[in-house]
Amino acid sequence: MKRVALGSMAGVVLLAFTAPAQFGEKKIEETKKEVAPFIKQAPAKSEPAAKSMPPDPGIPGDVEMHFLNGSTVRMILQSDKLEVATAFGPLVVPTKDIRAIDFGLHFPEGVEDRIVKAVTNLGDANFRDREQASKVLIELGPYSYPAVFEATRSGDLEVSRRAKELLKQLQAKHPKKDLKTSPDDKVITPVFTIVGRIVTTSLKAKTDLFGDVDLPVARMRSVRSMSGIGADIDVVIDAARYSLAGQWMETDFQVDGRSSISVTAKGTVDTWPQQNGQYIVSANGLQGRAQGQNIPAVAGRKMTPPFNGQMNGGMLLGKIGENGEAFTIGERYEATPEAEGKLYLHIVPSPWSTPSVGSYEVKLARK
Repeated sequence: MKRVALGSMAGVVLLAFTAPAQFGEKKIEETKKEVAPFIKQAPAKSEPAAKSMPPDPGIPGDVEMHFLNGSTVRMILQSDKLEVATAFGPLVVPTKDIRAIDFGLHFPEGVEDRIVKAVTNLGDANFRDREQASKVLIELGPYSYPAVFEATRSGDLEVSRRAKELLKQLQAKHPKKDLKTSPDDKVITPVFTIVGRIVTTSLKAKTDLFGDVDLPVARMRSVRSMSGIGADIDVVIDAARYSLAGQWMETDFQVDGRSSISVTAKGTVDTWPQQNGQYIVSANGLQGRAQGQNIPAVAGRKMTPPFNGQMNGGMLLGKIGENGEAFTIGERYEATPEAEGKLYLHIVPSPWSTPSVGSYEVKLARK
């Protein structure tokens, strides 16, 4: 006899609609297999061989598609619109205005039913069925994560115990960024970010390698415009405003969680202007000017507020997303962050409880 009624799984299913997945890199042959089923018209044999160089960045619709299995293909997006259901009603977004898309979880055909059955069978009276259910949920990876997470709250002790074990295994096996529980897709435009559920089931595109393709949204993790969102950005951060506690400068630079980025900062900030320039620092902060030297900051080190002004006053910090963790940037930062979202900047406040003056010129680039 089942230990968990099928009806009780409705809540689990509703929450099992989010968590993009990303698996290891694939070689080009594997990538061809990924898109091959969707090819509508392959290039004729008489056509010239595919170009080795990617399209020019200025081509309209030039995007980079990131698939759930980890493969990436550069294409020309040919769908002219995207339909999105939001809390405020449906929206139709012209694809020419899309700078990026971060997809929520869209189940491939049949996967949702497998998850429902497997979570239900975690409470089966038959030991083998329980073991098989656990195996299926691990196999489905980030797809099953929201349902497994909800099952940890089950009133059935066996279901709850198994779900907690599975949760630990999924968290150990997959990056944190792939184990999400939000059902929302994010469509980023130059004006604002649209949060909702993409209704359009597939996107039409064209590539030199594969010709015309029709790609199911359920197969994709993200889309990035190559002509807009990845461009270098120069900003100036004013110490008088952004060295105050809690004040962060929002930039238009989007971090996608897979590309390497470079941040460099020039300029000086006076952390105690009343002392006639005795405490002028670079973006490395007060610690960086020890003994009259300009010592580089340890870029990428996690910082927790309130920040230590005596050591780090004047240092340039960053965070990814409005609620992201702060980290050191200093004069130079190069890394491949796992987090996704807009980059925010902040200058550590002066230890003397006085407004700093000056600014840093910051260049943000995708490598």
